[in-house]
Amino acid sequence: MKVHTPKNVGEIVQRVWDSGFITEGELSDEFEYKFGQYIGNENTCLVNSCTNGLVLISRLLGIEKGDEIISTAMTCMATNEPFFNDGAKLVFADIDKNTGNICPKSIEEKITKKTKAIVIVHWGGQPCDMQEILDIGKKYNIKIVEDAAHALRSSYKGEKIGNHGDFVVFSFQAVKHLTTADGGAIACKSKEDAERIRKLRWFGLDRKYEGPSRWEQDIKESGFKFHMNNMNACIGLEQLKHIDSLIDRHVENGYYLKKKISSRHVKALHCKDDRRSSFWIFSVLVEDKNKFKEHMKSKGIATDVAHVSNLRYTVFDQFKDNNLKNLEYFDSRLMNIPCGWWVSYQDLIKITNAVNAYKG
Repeated sequence: MKVHTPKNVGEIVQRVWDSGFITEGELSDEFEYKFGQYIGNENTCLVNSCTNGLVLISRLLGIEKGDEIISTAMTCMATNEPFFNDGAKLVFADIDKNTGNICPKSIEEKITKKTKAIVIVHWGGQPCDMQEILDIGKKYNIKIVEDAAHALRSSYKGEKIGNHGDFVVFSFQAVKHLTTADGGAIACKSKEDAERIRKLRWFGLDRKYEGPSRWEQDIKESGFKFHMNNMNACIGLEQLKHIDSLIDRHVENGYYLKKKISSRHVKALHCKDDRRSSFWIFSVLVEDKNKFKEHMKSKGIATDVAHVSNLRYTVFDQFKDNNLKNLEYFDSRLMNIPCGWWVSYQDLIKITNAVNAYKG
């Protein structure tokens, strides 16, 4: 993974620093508006990390000890820890072993009267089976939370991710498609939820308050300090100018790899025709991960897993489920090969030749 750095971003950051207006302000407001426009959802709120976005969502869901959250274990621990920290019981559904995404059938099998929300992750940028998941949410009156940390500009049936579930979180962490050094955003289905989040991210105060002093307004709900500042926002505004060209490279490289990989010992993930992946990472499945990693290393190509099943972590021992066979299959075989904006055509040839030379 590499961090995209616009050539003039240092000068821009310096100007903001020198201005003295470095906390939340005009630039964060501008970035919030422009990012919302980019994904097509005006109910979008900036936060200082994707993880803290999930903390705020947990508050809006009213998560308490004993509530159940149906989620996927095939993700970064940051997806599930905010709900666990609020006392939720994590109920892990199985995944589709061909995509890495949560399985709708498994979700429905896990629903109980205590289920408070369904949390999904668009693995690598490939959207989940949204229609089936949304139908389940509607049937049981359960909120849908999307972790779209991998999925900026991904789309499902022609509509960008950020416009389907009740809450969608994006990540601007260092190696994501769009980075602000760190940061994130929450896209909400309702305007009311967005307005509440904007208060909760700053102690419970409304920064747009028009009275004599914003500090004189009443705090009706205790909040946090999760807002994004002008320093991160100015980086985000500059990155937005380049984001389509960067994601175009990810997508072009991803489809090239899918077309050219022919080794019977390396299986690329399935991409469904009614959705488009942003290819944040390019995942493959191999029988012997260590052998594949050493083979690629010998060819001068780095590989990694990106994330592992959350059920490997001791903190989640109480939620172990021995019936998640597709998850076990996927986690034991997952590797990722380079496909990012920095990968040249010559690099792609080198990578595919190395993959296709792998004998398993």
